[in-house]
Amino acid sequence: MPNPDFFRPDFDKYATDGCIGDANGRPAYAYLRVSGDDQADEGRSGLPRQIMHVHEVAQKHGYRIPWEYVFADDCSGFEFEERPQLTRLRREFKSKTRRADAVIMEHLDRLSRDADWQQGYLLHEMKVSGITPLFWKEFNSRIERAVLGAIAQEGMEQAKKRMMEGNLYKARSGRVTARVPAYGYKFVDANGNEGAGAKKDTHYAINNDEAVVVRMIFERFIAGGTLRNIAFQLEEAGIKPPKQYKHWWPAQVRLIITSELYRGDFYAHRWEHTVLERPGKDGVSTRKIKTKILRPPEEWIHVPVPSIVSREAWDVANHLIQQNKKTAHRNANEPFLLTGLVKCAHCGWGFFGSISRRSKGKQRKTAHRAYRCSFYNIQPKYLRGHDECANSQILCSVLDSIVWGIVCEALLKPDLLLSALDADATSERNLQLQEQVAYLQREFVERGGEDDKLLRAYLAGAFDEKEFAQRRKLLKQELVMLEGEITRLNEQILTVEQLETRKQMVLSMSERIKAENLPLDPPFELKQRLIKLVVDRIVLDVANGWLTVEGAIRGAYSIETTHADRGYERR
Repeated sequence: MPNPDFFRPDFDKYATDGCIGDANGRPAYAYLRVSGDDQADEGRSGLPRQIMHVHEVAQKHGYRIPWEYVFADDCSGFEFEERPQLTRLRREFKSKTRRADAVIMEHLDRLSRDADWQQGYLLHEMKVSGITPLFWKEFNSRIERAVLGAIAQEGMEQAKKRMMEGNLYKARSGRVTARVPAYGYKFVDANGNEGAGAKKDTHYAINNDEAVVVRMIFERFIAGGTLRNIAFQLEEAGIKPPKQYKHWWPAQVRLIITSELYRGDFYAHRWEHTVLERPGKDGVSTRKIKTKILRPPEEWIHVPVPSIVSREAWDVANHLIQQNKKTAHRNANEPFLLTGLVKCAHCGWGFFGSISRRSKGKQRKTAHRAYRCSFYNIQPKYLRGHDECANSQILCSVLDSIVWGIVCEALLKPDLLLSALDADATSERNLQLQEQVAYLQREFVERGGEDDKLLRAYLAGAFDEKEFAQRRKLLKQELVMLEGEITRLNEQILTVEQLETRKQMVLSMSERIKAENLPLDPPFELKQRLIKLVVDRIVLDVANGWLTVEGAIRGAYSIETTHADRGYERR
């Protein structure tokens, strides 16, 4: 979300008694959205303009909007569920204790740029909730709303396409497409001059002050320094890190060493931004994440830039990086059962699974798989302050056994787990998915009936054969799109059948444990799924011998560990 301090002065400029609009009017909410940080910059057409337009609409219709009724997001117009402030607003106006009955926005595309169905769904949601949506740029009918939405969606897609084509042309003409200069470089134009011209005619020149640091990093790493030690030395020397960081981190040093940029190779069109589906916390449902993936190397566009280190030095350093990666003991082939669930009771950092090996003379000891607090492995020394984490590590076999024993004990009394499954089926997310599918199914039926209307209009001479064919083609495309969305959303819903299947699985496991009178040891994947189904978080204190479990299973448990249970101590 954009910084409220940024647009609060614009709000106050129009406010009377702490409210914009009509100070004596009825209360209303305001929703604002910008697509990125650049639109939120002062002087740009982002939030200040939207505040002004919302103020005008509120005045016209007799509404007042207090500061705390303003919701503002900083993200793209697609995937409305991923906008935190819009989610808060939707919860607010659907609650029994809502504070207003209207939502004021600048344009329809502030709500969503997806005209295919999301705009209609959100407007329908407001209507069902008894909320009146008001816009600075109004529309008078559903058809006009669809046209405006389609124009906004098409405009966004065309803008993205133009931006990509512009970047491709820029790279192919030998210019750099980066928006911010990389550490060690500065922007110049083709004549080597800094300034406004370098924003369009963008080339890299070496920033000598930062380039010295880059060369130092390569030299110290090749000489045998570790990433952690190099970061510590840079921090101790008071050298400023890249602009987006406050401190030097080992991972940051590694990024500099592995970047081809410093040997003189800039690559444009290298990454593709996409949305992927990943397993949810329960190990069964799915969630969407935005990420970037590498394009095939043949699609990259190479732009030569001045090199800061020699190609030979870069090759040596990256060979060492690869060798370290291959021989690192932490790179285990086997997954860890409790990954992502265990938190440290002392410092709040997460525990991670690791493999420790130590040699004594020529005899190598057996590897130890253990969970360790990441405070010492991730947090650099200069960021720890005076607080030291008192937690020691614990062997995976020990903690896995304790947690699985707790889960097995719960399975002996499955009512709690069955209640947790019922809660999952009636969760807000599952209910929203069902509402969306129901809306899309109504739209599908309604659009399907439009085919007969088109045929009757054509037979009545409302339009010619060519226009009739075009309209039918568009209608069929809409029906295919709606059908695809219904299928996609249905796959994410926890259905009654799926709920019953999971319940039967829990009951079956419970009966088998009772019958055999001992903890069952199912396959790893099933065991992990069952644990994640009932456990949200484990807070662990190895030093004092206790852990707490949060989730469908809740409670505090004492644990007794010996020196052998902890494996090798970190100290």
